[in-house]
Amino acid sequence: MNDLRLIGLAIALSEHGNFRRAADALNLSQPSLSRGIAELERSLGVSLFDRTTKGVVPTAFGRVLLDRGQALLRDAARLRREIDLLAGLETGALSVAAAPFPGESTVAVALGQLALRFPRLRMKLIVADPDRVIADVLSGDIDIGVASVFGYENDRQITIEAVLPVPVFLACRPGHPLTQEIAPTLKQVLSYPFAGPPLRGVHAEIAAAAANTDDRSARRVSGVPQSVAAIDARGATFTPQISVSSMEAARLIALNSDAVFAAPASFLADDVAAARLVRLNVDVPEMKTSHGIIRTADRSLSPAERVFIDLLREVEAKAHQSGAAPLS
Repeated sequence: MNDLRLIGLAIALSEHGNFRRAADALNLSQPSLSRGIAELERSLGVSLFDRTTKGVVPTAFGRVLLDRGQALLRDAARLRREIDLLAGLETGALSVAAAPFPGESTVAVALGQLALRFPRLRMKLIVADPDRVIADVLSGDIDIGVASVFGYENDRQITIEAVLPVPVFLACRPGHPLTQEIAPTLKQVLSYPFAGPPLRGVHAEIAAAAANTDDRSARRVSGVPQSVAAIDARGATFTPQISVSSMEAARLIALNSDAVFAAPASFLADDVAAARLVRLNVDVPEMKTSHGIIRTADRSLSPAERVFIDLLREVEAKAHQSGAAPLS
């Protein structure tokens, strides 16, 4: 690296054409600059500069050095950056914001695997609604977002990488009236309170079922009060009657009421195995996550971000294939 330092001295001398001005720009004494140039010339065995009455002029050898030297210094700077970024996997930081479904399942699993590989890497995970996730990415407060990008598909400020959808299942407490049905319909399910985060870009089948059961006067179907879940005017966002920002909150509400909630199979696995929850046999093909990996369009990925994204893709692929995100 000392040779690169000396090349930097030569480039500065050529730019300023004068030892005194180059030394001042480099914050060096003129004798120190002269010794550096002399050392470089001895190392190469050629004269790099002619000292004239009009200043310092590169020789033919000097011009070759200056042409190649600029590229060497650029390459060295890139190498330094890559090394510094790679060191970030050991001692750096990674911040992720995610919507509840991925944030409390596949994203958390991927971060756990990343922590296992790089235990000194500092990580932060924020679970929030998609608009907040995208806003945090755009503001630079968060490195990577994972959320629905419905309505942001053409936003040139962000880069969106699609991920495979993960099946989502409906669940309720044991003894719930819906457990008496072998295969309840979505309309029957939505006649009960629904707990969970708002769902964006919902499928037409879900929108139609919600619209058919949405009645603020709380009419009854088979003696059961209908839900007051709502679909917005565009049919884009399903707002549950009990709107919460986390799957864990929805779970606790469902355990203590007739509310129904949705979650990936991995989130339900322990409760279903222990008979604390019942997974309903509802045939809704489009009940699956739909989100993307979000980052700003004007910056490249750090190694930590790249490794996290690769791990997340692996976790999501396994969850997509099996219908259940792995627990570890």
